[in-house]
Amino acid sequence: MGQNSNIDFLKDEEKLKLIAAIEQAAVTIIMTDIDGNIQYCNPAFEQISGYSLKEVIGKNPRILKSGLTHSNVFEDMWNTITKGKDWKGDLINKKKDGTIYYEEARITPITDSNGKIVNFLGVKQDVSRRKYLEEKLKQTSIRDSLTNIYNRGYAFERLGQSIELFKKKEENFSLALVDIDFFKNINDTYGHQAGDFVLKEFAEILASSIRTYDVLGRYGGEEFILILQGIGKSSSVKVIKRVSERIKESLFNYEDKKVEITFSCGIVDASEIGKETISLQNMIYEADRRLYEAKNTGRNKIIVD
Repeated sequence: MGQNSNIDFLKDEEKLKLIAAIEQAAVTIIMTDIDGNIQYCNPAFEQISGYSLKEVIGKNPRILKSGLTHSNVFEDMWNTITKGKDWKGDLINKKKDGTIYYEEARITPITDSNGKIVNFLGVKQDVSRRKYLEEKLKQTSIRDSLTNIYNRGYAFERLGQSIELFKKKEENFSLALVDIDFFKNINDTYGHQAGDFVLKEFAEILASSIRTYDVLGRYGGEEFILILQGIGKSSSVKVIKRVSERIKESLFNYEDKKVEITFSCGIVDASEIGKETISLQNMIYEADRRLYEAKNTGRNKIIVD
């Protein structure tokens, strides 16, 4: 609900206390006219945004716009406050120096004695630190601690999303399971630290061989899972062959010892399973079956059927 401007009824001493509280508040406070032009901002706004009061007077708060907050958020905000209601939401803004920061905001319409909106009051709190910690915690929960690629659980979650998209729009994708050949021999010959080194290097090569919107995860042990978006088996084979060539060119040197590796791979794409029967379980099953066929028929090969 809009708030009546009743500051005029306060005693001078109370007004001074209110002004001091606003000036000393740790949260950002801004006042705009009914067109959204800034009429006042407190020192916290200046400190957090990097803009001085002189620089923002008469300007619209969109000077803080980063382009990272969805336009629907601003539409909802404006529609809400112009109807005399409070709006609460999260904003991703940009400081004067270009730094991105996150805010929790509450915008309140201020009305006169006749109920007419005369101002908008914004109270915002910088929550960038909290967002950073939340994102860090999220990344910890979805990433493999050794290789820093996605873990099995999150890879499965993304696979489920790709399956749902295929069911709705029939956008094909491929699932590849990759397993380093004779990995146990590496551990036995060079030690587990050497094995960890190989896993990390191998993961880096895989990660740099796929597109940003593809998905790479550690399936378990020396096995990796790739979700290659928008392409079928034939194109996926080219990606995996490119990885194979890079593996051959790479020198896995661990403490001056060259560790040579090969890998086996099984690939399945969504179109061959079909949208009526596709599921996470049968995609994994089919890719896994082909992977083990590759391993059982000589290794260092790719099986696609």
